Amino acid sequence: MDTQKPKKSFKMPDIYIVLAVFILVAAALTYIVPAGEYERQVVETAHGTQKLVVAGTYHTVEQKPVGFMDLVTAIPDGLQRAAGIVFLTFMVGGCMGLIKRAGLIDMGVQKLSTAVGGKDILVIPILIAIFSGLAAFIGVPELSLAYLPVLLPLFYRLGYDGMTATAVSLLGPCMGFTFGLTIPGSVGMGQQIAQLPMFSGSAFRAVVLAAVVLITVLYVMRYAVKVKRNPEASLTYDTDQVLRAAIAEEDAAKAGQVFSARQKYAGIACMVLFPVAIFLILKNNLGFAAIGGLFLFIGITAAAVAGKSAQQICDDVNAGMRDMMVAALLCGVASAIAVVMDKGVITDTLVYWLEGMMRSVPPEMTAIAIFWEQSVFNFLIPGATALTVLTMPIISPLASLLDISQQAVVSANAWGGQLTDIFFPTSGFFVATLVIAKVEYSKWLRFYTPLMLLLGLLSSIALYFMQASGIGAL
Repeated sequence: MDTQKPKKSFKMPDIYIVLAVFILVAAALTYIVPAGEYERQVVETAHGTQKLVVAGTYHTVEQKPVGFMDLVTAIPDGLQRAAGIVFLTFMVGGCMGLIKRAGLIDMGVQKLSTAVGGKDILVIPILIAIFSGLAAFIGVPELSLAYLPVLLPLFYRLGYDGMTATAVSLLGPCMGFTFGLTIPGSVGMGQQIAQLPMFSGSAFRAVVLAAVVLITVLYVMRYAVKVKRNPEASLTYDTDQVLRAAIAEEDAAKAGQVFSARQKYAGIACMVLFPVAIFLILKNNLGFAAIGGLFLFIGITAAAVAGKSAQQICDDVNAGMRDMMVAALLCGVASAIAVVMDKGVITDTLVYWLEGMMRSVPPEMTAIAIFWEQSVFNFLIPGATALTVLTMPIISPLASLLDISQQAVVSANAWGGQLTDIFFPTSGFFVATLVIAKVEYSKWLRFYTPLMLLLGLLSSIALYFMQASGIGAL
């Protein structure tokens, strides 16, 4: 009789556990990595007052390893540090809760499903192109949090899986943000530090962005077609079963549902208000607080037009925010890693080591090396503005000494610094999006890593041409 026990497959720990391990590793590094810092100067930029690093001023300071109380307060401090994205997540949750409970998501999904008919695969390139096009100008990859609740039921009903919905929600805005043309925090700030004309070199970046979007679309479509032919090939097959069953129950309960005139008017209001919000974000370079307020305003307006009472609107806001609670908290937990490093005063030391490594790289490969270094460094300092403000004042003068194209350096910082936003779990909005979709972090890595490496290769080739031939100088 065979008494051999079946082998247990490895299961990725909960994302809270993964982040807790990273926090402890960061704390351990504060005992090993020498403490040090650069001097900083307050500079008025086109994007507000910023504290920029002064190149050549690095010096060691007294070691400040984090203690027990530093670890105890790391997550509360992380929540405070990431307050903008935390509150944006709650506001998006409130907005989507209102829209969903007013029946508008069901109506939108029904209309989209009917519109695409037998050509449902075209939803993928259309949505990715729209999302990346918007993000290329306004940034805000965090809007994936708003897109996903709409796309999940749509893609399930079209016969695809949760990974496809998550990929479209994340890759569209994030590729547009990473390879964008007028992103204030990376391209704009980087060019100001490098003393280049604001948003110069956009023509070449537009070509790279188009190639990135094309590769991304083909990659996602290839996976989606495979999953539709064989659902068991899905990376999220187990969780899909649960979510599909829930959606099937909802569909059965709403069979023959007829939408009222007020719901249709509310849908029209959303179709008008969302583009207006995008325009205001782009025109006024709005921050997270204003964007969150706009989303909540849209949700309340749509619910009121749909016929919801004041008390029903309050209940729906509470329910929507409650659905987003874990996602919002994870944004703060992820930020705790950077908090621990700052308390241990080791962040600047790592930047100083980066500067030293760059000096040993052949000049024609420096921009490519910066790209990959920034890709790794994004693990420690997630966020376009934070990474640019800390590293570009070091990289830009170094590039001048090595006769490296400043445009190439700006692009290397922007592309490399953000390509791993949806790879490392230190990016709050990214892990929040995975939680909403119930996609395990390890499964996302299996899906995204080949695409990320392919786009990294494309970026390296583009940077080589920028450096070798001066492409993108205008």
